[in-house]
Amino acid sequence: MTVTASVTAVSAAPAPIAPGATKFDFTSTEQRADLQVFVVAPKPGRTTDQVIAALKSNPDSSFEVLDIVASVTLSPGAKRAVTADIKAGTSYLLINDAGKENPAQWIYTPLATGGGGHGHHAAAARRNGDAARPAFHGRRHPAARRHGARAQQRLGTTPCPGAAAAARRQQRRVRRALLGSSEAAFNRVVDFRNSIELSSILTRGSVTDQDVRFPRQGRYALVCFIENHQAQGMYRVVNVR
Repeated sequence: MTVTASVTAVSAAPAPIAPGATKFDFTSTEQRADLQVFVVAPKPGRTTDQVIAALKSNPDSSFEVLDIVASVTLSPGAKRAVTADIKAGTSYLLINDAGKENPAQWIYTPLATGGGGHGHHAAAARRNGDAARPAFHGRRHPAARRHGARAQQRLGTTPCPGAAAAARRQQRRVRRALLGSSEAAFNRVVDFRNSIELSSILTRGSVTDQDVRFPRQGRYALVCFIENHQAQGMYRVVNVR
């Protein structure tokens, strides 16, 4: 499914979308502003109208009524690919912040669902119990060796963004720096001045596969710092060749 966003609109095609693992190709047609685009679902017993009202009232407390299934930040003209599970009998919204901080100015569009389903699911959704621990799970993209691209998969357990940064040392040194409290030690092993945002945010139980393109070959650390997730093991060092 292609999701196209600008500062005035967000749309998806083809629609309706069938349940199952769905690849969202997010595209920005904007030439100036950065955009954040989300696929969200109301929590059980909630409605899309309640989701919109909660976001407009206070985005920070809206996690009580919604789940973020997938999200991306798009620089002008950028494209990002994310695969997420779409559930039967669930309503979804596309939300585009239109480059604005005020949620009353965001764009809210229903995402129609229907059909018989794809018959497959994101790989991590099949592993019972995995969602109890925040983690990155990487697998090689077919073009990884040639283009420095790698598919990255994430289990969300709390509202959780992630980033990738060049690692200057081996994984054991990165681990010691992440578990420690020294900012200087961390900066010696990881270069976060030139980090790559993997996703804007996910909520509890969400699973996504993302195509990530690194700027050059080398060693990278995938890290989430929300609620001390890095100390719980939510990091991974990968080699891009």
